[in-house]
Amino acid sequence: MVATRIETPADVGTLRSASLADVELEHLERMVQYVVRRTETDDVSKLDYDYWAKRLRKLAQTYDLVTTQRQRVIALLDLLEREMLYQARSLKAATFQP
Repeated sequence: MVATRIETPADVGTLRSASLADVELEHLERMVQYVVRRTETDDVSKLDYDYWAKRLRKLAQTYDLVTTQRQRVIALLDLLEREMLYQARSLKAATFQP
């Protein structure tokens, strides 16, 4: 599964502290939950699933995350990927008119 691939730099010494990642991770968790639950009528943001997936991957690359933080990132990436697939299937079904 693509969502579980998180690359980190080889030099762990350049990474930021995991304790500093919590605030950003909490923000990303709230935003991903909003993005996957929104409807077309309340979609005021043009930031799509790819944007939030990039933000999550960037977080994993710039912070020295502990195991639980990595698990949270992977879970959010998985949620985004599942929602993208669901939306693609829904769009395909909506456009298919026999």
